[in-house]
Amino acid sequence: MRLLIKIIYIFGIATMFVFLILLVVMACYSLYKPISLITENHRYQWEESKAAIQKVELESLPNPAMTKEASMVFPLDECKIQYAYQYGGEYYTNTQIGLNKAKDYTSRFHNELYLKLKDKHQVTVYVNPKNPSQSSLLKYDIDLKDIGAGIAFLIFPLLLLHWVYISKKHPARYLADQIHVVS
Repeated sequence: MRLLIKIIYIFGIATMFVFLILLVVMACYSLYKPISLITENHRYQWEESKAAIQKVELESLPNPAMTKEASMVFPLDECKIQYAYQYGGEYYTNTQIGLNKAKDYTSRFHNELYLKLKDKHQVTVYVNPKNPSQSSLLKYDIDLKDIGAGIAFLIFPLLLLHWVYISKKHPARYLADQIHVVS
């Protein structure tokens, strides 16, 4: 019977350890994605430049996630923008809003962007100094959900490590040892 209890105890500890490792790996991956987006192409070194807005239009597209009939009723709006800028004596034209290909900009975002830019003439763009033809309206278009997920995945292992540290630093007899008995 004692052997069975010992095996269950060891299995429980091993399962908890694997779970903690899995949480830390998921946290690292969730935090790696936004950090890699910031560091790719040295985006943190991109320079600000003024660009002339050449064209801004709001286009309604059928939603590929819905049936044909539903996508006509609930289309996806997409703000199409074209801007021109000068960098290093050369003129460039681009249509990039952001560089994060995985980010799914909602129709609401595109509607707000269109309303903000429809009657404007200039906009700030961020230009890659190593490749001036590469530019973006958004310097960092990371998904904040990834950072939140990474932090959430790290909370439990960190709290558990803190609990283990405190229980080792101040064992159960810690308070009892503070009492001085006078004979």
